Amino acid sequence: MNGRIRLATIVLATAVCAALPVQAAKLYKWVDEQGNVTYSERKPANRESETIRLRGATLDSSGAREKLDQLNDRASAQQKDRDFTKNSATASAERNERLANNCKIAQENMRILRTTSRIQAKDADGEAYFLDEAGIKAKMADTQRQIDNNCN
Repeated sequence: MNGRIRLATIVLATAVCAALPVQAAKLYKWVDEQGNVTYSERKPANRESETIRLRGATLDSSGAREKLDQLNDRASAQQKDRDFTKNSATASAERNERLANNCKIAQENMRILRTTSRIQAKDADGEAYFLDEAGIKAKMADTQRQIDNNCN
């Protein structure tokens, strides 16, 4: 939401700036009662003023359109960067949560392997069998690798 407000502000500011060359084609100069010289885009009421034409003033807004497009592109790129950062933070938090869960499961598996004398497993056909001492040690080594990979 904040990015949309910023983008709208940039677009509005650029539109105002784009309109300035049209208005800035004429300036008015006058001297007030104290002798101060004043310049304005608006002609003063009830006062004699001199019209000043600016060199290089143009009514062509193609440069303003190009600048507006550049600002829009920059705003879009900044929004993409913010979205990427937000998504990266979310992905990192999800990864940390998965690692913590995997760690908890691996630690529980290790506890079971250490405290249970008969460990049952299933073969490739789904048939249950009990692990021998070598099988239990292999499972413990595999579980320790899971703990090392998932626990900080």
